[in-house]
Amino acid sequence: MTSRIDKFQGIKRLIAKQRAFYKKIVSVDCPILGEVIFFTSEGFNHLLYESNRMPRKLSERYLKLIFLSYVVRVIKNCSEVAETRKVKRKMWGKYKKILWYKLVYEVSPGVRVSVIIEKIGNGKCRFKSVMPSDKKSKKISKRLNLAAKKRR
Repeated sequence: MTSRIDKFQGIKRLIAKQRAFYKKIVSVDCPILGEVIFFTSEGFNHLLYESNRMPRKLSERYLKLIFLSYVVRVIKNCSEVAETRKVKRKMWGKYKKILWYKLVYEVSPGVRVSVIIEKIGNGKCRFKSVMPSDKKSKKISKRLNLAAKKRR
């Protein structure tokens, strides 16, 4: 029982630390898109909650928050857009064209990070999400976290 409470307290500390880091970013130039990426509160909330406003699982929150520290490096150094999705969605009573860009970059050997950028209509590009790019990156990130915990 105490380990569950410890995990929850650890996540709360991580959220507070990463929220402070996130607030400092504000915007980043993305050379591959030729746009400035803005970091809004909606982007941070998406790391913690699903699109239907339901909380994400603790393991998923933890993974996204750990990878948040790589976001700026991925946006600045990414050399190609891995995927682009175009969708029309009803927002504020009107149909809007939404573009999602997936930027993938290898931050260290065997660890690839994906960053999702969203652009609604002719508006600004906004950070939407971050995640490991593949299962191998997910496994390596867990090992890196365990090694960091042992050093503390």
